[in-house]
Amino acid sequence: MRIAILSTGVGLVSVFALLAACGSDAVVSDLPGADAAVDTGKIPDPPKDGSVTPTPDAGKPAAFPIKHVVVVVKENHTFDNYFGSFPGAEGTKDCVLNGVKTPMGRAPDRTTQDLCHSHDCALADLHGGANDGWSESLACTQYQESDIPNYWQYARKFTLADHFFTNELGPSFPGHSFVLAAQAGWATGNPNTTLLKPYWGCDQPASTRIPVEDQKTCTEQSVFPCFKIPSIPDVLPAGTSWKFYGSNFYLLPEVWSMFDAIDSVRNGPGWKNVVSSDEWDKDIDAGTLPDVTWLVNQDLADEHPNIGAICQGENWTVKKLNKLMGSKYWKDTAILFTMDDFGGWYDHVVPPRKYGCDAQKPYGLGFRVPLIVISPYAKPGFVFKEVSEQASIPRFIEEIFHAPKLLHDLDPAAQDAAANTLLNAFDFEQKPLDPLVLPERTCPNL
Repeated sequence: MRIAILSTGVGLVSVFALLAACGSDAVVSDLPGADAAVDTGKIPDPPKDGSVTPTPDAGKPAAFPIKHVVVVVKENHTFDNYFGSFPGAEGTKDCVLNGVKTPMGRAPDRTTQDLCHSHDCALADLHGGANDGWSESLACTQYQESDIPNYWQYARKFTLADHFFTNELGPSFPGHSFVLAAQAGWATGNPNTTLLKPYWGCDQPASTRIPVEDQKTCTEQSVFPCFKIPSIPDVLPAGTSWKFYGSNFYLLPEVWSMFDAIDSVRNGPGWKNVVSSDEWDKDIDAGTLPDVTWLVNQDLADEHPNIGAICQGENWTVKKLNKLMGSKYWKDTAILFTMDDFGGWYDHVVPPRKYGCDAQKPYGLGFRVPLIVISPYAKPGFVFKEVSEQASIPRFIEEIFHAPKLLHDLDPAAQDAAANTLLNAFDFEQKPLDPLVLPERTCPNL
């Protein structure tokens, strides 16, 4: 996602990224081939693990005890990289490096290099479905429970999904977009930005371009990264509130938000709901936390390789979740913690092919990333094995708040209706689970 341009005495630490720049005179992008997504294969029926909560269907909507949904998005790790040795999960302690089965090494708390995680690199890693094209030694490493103990505690107490996939084989822009809009305009990469401003969308100069895969012609096009696509705020029922809590981007004053690439939000009244994550604590204390929130970090605590330390990032997450768990909001909240993309790290599960023009070069699904479901109603100590994807997050929000689907109502390219539900990770009849307030750790090498 980023290119390092600055180093410190504790190893290479990126503090900027080529993420943005400004200019409001650009043409908003319509979607090439948005109405022609290719159905190239059905997601296989996943294994089931435990009881199943019925999905609300036609008739009277189900009354859920969940009144608040929080989506936490961190950066660039696969399931095997974080939870490959988790008991009961579909993990591995081996990888295929340069075509040879190799034991996975121990991943460092702080890395001094990024891993290639572009669309082309993901396709090379997948290697036509053989999943044996991995060539970077760092990719063949993983973290153990002692490296990320608090994340493992969340996973042990609540629900861990081990078949949760990114929607696109590639980098950050599509991943962040799918959790907001259940699509990414068929983008396959990140914008070719400059360091003028840290935005990834409508605020960039008119010359900025992002690669997209035209689903009609199977060719790559380049468009301005400000998309006329609907997102979850467009379908939330009247009176349902939302906010995006983002971080100031390293040394720059602006708050980074993926909503900058969605025209209806960036150039509409909803932009006022994009605020700094510093407001998170204030809103909880004031009793004004919105119904739907995204909590996204883009500074030295984002867990991105070659940016900051994993321990530092875990502490940021723990601090934010502790604040919520110690408040009145815990009793009716569902937290979905995940990653934006695979980050170039190895994962042994071949993603189901869902769409894409070329059988050898699918658009998605992409590699697995962790998803931890944290809630009083999450099934305790449960490994959720049903196939799900980033677009399952918008679908979950729609189900909880009885909102219309983006696909059926607004957008023929959105994947929310086709994504599997996350409701089966919950038991809404169980005795509500207590919060899990955890101590922040003392981090090495800081």
